[in-house]
Amino acid sequence: MLPRIPPQGTADLTRRLCALADDLDRIAAGQGPSEGELSEAPLLTGWGLVAESTFRMAGHVEGHPDCGPGSVMTSPLWHVDRSLTWGRTLSRLYRLGVPAGNDLQ
Repeated sequence: MLPRIPPQGTADLTRRLCALADDLDRIAAGQGPSEGELSEAPLLTGWGLVAESTFRMAGHVEGHPDCGPGSVMTSPLWHVDRSLTWGRTLSRLYRLGVPAGNDLQ
């Protein structure tokens, strides 16, 4: 049986999916996030990839609008730029600082 999304969560999920689709369309067209978008994005340091049923990132976050500084695991990861300076998850854009290890470069 598939999990049910509560009615109050449907609008938020729809908003996040639409924003993700818009961002992925821009990325596919060769347009990454603007300097302004990157400056407002939370910073993830000491990060690494976590493979579950999907990929996520885990690390230390600063500047996240919903949680204080500390350890986090992101929502599912959809795109990481080739220079490993930013990543787009289902929920938001992240600036990427120094990764946890050299295995990602």
